[in-house]
Amino acid sequence: MSRFLPVAFGVVLSAGAVACGSAPDSPTAPTATLAAPLGSQRLAPNASIRSAGTTNGQELTAVVGVGSGIVNVTPTAAADGSFSAQINVNVHGAPPNTPFFVQRAPEIGRPNSADGVCQRAAGAAPWGPPAPNFVTFPLPATGPLVMLQTSEGGSGSVHINFEASTILDGTQFDVMFRLVDDLTSPTNDLRTGCFTVTVK
Repeated sequence: MSRFLPVAFGVVLSAGAVACGSAPDSPTAPTATLAAPLGSQRLAPNASIRSAGTTNGQELTAVVGVGSGIVNVTPTAAADGSFSAQINVNVHGAPPNTPFFVQRAPEIGRPNSADGVCQRAAGAAPWGPPAPNFVTFPLPATGPLVMLQTSEGGSGSVHINFEASTILDGTQFDVMFRLVDDLTSPTNDLRTGCFTVTVK
């Protein structure tokens, strides 16, 4: 039986070498494609690179203060060919019993409106005064400002049924969402990354 040990040992080593190697088409093989570091993109302050091609599951993170959450934007087909969307905002870990204004920085009607960089959120060209960086829902439509109220545990959610007759089917635009506890001097500011919306 001892004469089979060298053969068995060689078979085990060969199998191990094959298992550790990675074929080019292996689903677990590492890829050589690397993204450029974020700092090399020359972004304006508070701007960010577009998140993966989805408008759902956009993470809210605290720029000032505490809290996190998710924003889901679901464009829906409107009969007149204008923009309509169902927007859901959820937060947790935020200050308790606190009202947050729900805002967005949409880039519609100017150059670079769907380039994946949110210039408006950063106040960079072609945006900036007199246009505000962020607009509180439902502006420019009439009605009370949309607010999200957190619970005793610091969680909350709000649903917005948004419509804009001036934005037509096929339009693509970048947007960043934010929640602030004060419109002039926020002590809590939660933001998404920059993402692109396509009007249905």
